[in-house]
Amino acid sequence: MHLVCSGHFKTLITYWERILLPDVFDQGSNYLISIILPHSFKYQFIPLIQYHQWKTKMFRDFLLYVLPIFVSLFLPDSLALHFLHYFVYIRTLYFYDHVTELDGIENLFNYYYERITDYYGKKSQLCTLHLHLHLKDQVLKHGALVFTSCFARESYIGQSVKWCLGRKYILEQFITWYSVDRSLALKNSMKLNDIFYEEKFIGNYINMLLIQNYQDKLNICSIKKKMNLTGSNFFSRYSRGLKLFHSRAYTRSGYGISYFVSISNENCLMKRKTCFSDVLFYFDCDDRHYAFVKKYKCINFSFSDALPTVSVPQFISDKLNFYYGFYNHKQFSYKIIPVADISNKVINMKWSNDTFVYTDVVCEREHD
Repeated sequence: MHLVCSGHFKTLITYWERILLPDVFDQGSNYLISIILPHSFKYQFIPLIQYHQWKTKMFRDFLLYVLPIFVSLFLPDSLALHFLHYFVYIRTLYFYDHVTELDGIENLFNYYYERITDYYGKKSQLCTLHLHLHLKDQVLKHGALVFTSCFARESYIGQSVKWCLGRKYILEQFITWYSVDRSLALKNSMKLNDIFYEEKFIGNYINMLLIQNYQDKLNICSIKKKMNLTGSNFFSRYSRGLKLFHSRAYTRSGYGISYFVSISNENCLMKRKTCFSDVLFYFDCDDRHYAFVKKYKCINFSFSDALPTVSVPQFISDKLNFYYGFYNHKQFSYKIIPVADISNKVINMKWSNDTFVYTDVVCEREHD
C-alpha cells in the first residue's frame, strides 16, 4: 500500500495540480477539508494544496474513501473515468469478501496502464508498471492489502520508540522497556467473540437535554412499535467487538464524527440494501437494545450519471454503486432500530446542494 499511496498516487496528484486550473485545485482542496473523518482515524485531512506535507496514511484514506467523488466533481470526465479503473482495481485488492472478486481484475489495470501516456506521459507508464506488476499475485498469495500493509507495524514501532530516551542505545532501551511492558500487560487473551460480537453500552458523558428534546418523537416511534419505554436506560456510545459507535448525545466526541452510520435495510430500493443514518442516542427496552436514528432516504443515482460525456463500463458503475450510496439530506424520518442493524461508521461527503454521498469504513483498526 505504501507503493500505491505515497508512490504512484502522490505522483498523480502532482500531475493533477499541473493539469487543473489553480482555482479548481483550490476548490478541491477546500472540499477535502470539509470532510470529517470518524474518531478512529485519529486525524483530519489537511488541505490538498499541502499534500507534500502529508503522511502516507492521508494518501491512503484520500484514495480509498474520497477519490471517486473528488475526481467526478473536479476532473474532466475522461480523466476521471481513466482513474476510476485504477481505483476499482486497488480498492478490490485492498479488501474483498471473496477471492472470486479478483477474477479478471487485472483487466482494469491493463486499461489504465495502456492509456496512461495519453494523460501523464511515457515516464509515468514505466514507473506505474514497475510499482504494480506483481500486486495481484501478492494479494493471491498473502491476502488482501488491508491485512498485509505496513501501517500497523509502523504504528507499533512509532509507539515503541516513545519508550526510549534520546537517540543513543535505542535497541537496548527498546528491549528493556519491551520486557517491562510485557510483564505488566494483562494476561487475558481475546477471543473471536471479543473481537467481532461482544456488545457494550456506555452511558457516561451523555447529553440528557438532547434526549429530552427528542422525547416526543421517540414516544411517537415507540407507540408505532408498541414499546413501553418506562424504565428505559439511555446510552451515549455502543461498541460491538472492536468497533465503537458514538451518538449525538455523546458530549466528548471531539472533532471526529462517529455517529454517522450505515444500517441494514432489506426494504431499501437500492442494491446496497443499506441506508445512511444519524444516531441520536441508544437505549434499552425489555432487555433489548435499540438506537434512535434519523434515517435518510436513498436516491437512485449512479456514477454513470455523474460523468455524462463518457460511457462508464457497467462493471465499474456497479462496483462504485456498491461502495458508495447517495441520499437526500432533506428527506429523513425518525426510526427506532435494533443496534444489530448498524453496520459500519461511514464517511459523509457533499455531492450537490441537496444530495450527499457516503461510504463505509472497512477494517478501521488499520488506522491506529
